[in-house]
Amino acid sequence: MAPAPAATVTIQGFAFAPADVTVKVGESIRWTNQDSAPHTATADDGSFGTATLGQGRSDSVTFTKVGTYAYHCAVHPTMTAVVHVVAGASESTPPTKSY
Repeated sequence: MAPAPAATVTIQGFAFAPADVTVKVGESIRWTNQDSAPHTATADDGSFGTATLGQGRSDSVTFTKVGTYAYHCAVHPTMTAVVHVVAGASESTPPTKSY
């Protein structure tokens, strides 16, 4: 069983809440879509992305490298937010999707 995410982001009203999240290296964020429209959380630089989430669906990403990651919804590009990843357990590889 995967560990609980360090942070959760709710997608509602065509917005990410909170829109600015900080986690440590090795921690994950879970995005949950509460809108009836589909959404994603997709890094502007392509380093991570969730599945396309229907209403009530969730997906998580584990962050493994320090950095600031701007992201958007691939379906609705005006929806934007930022993840800040600070030093933690390991800083050796880029973000990976966890299942």
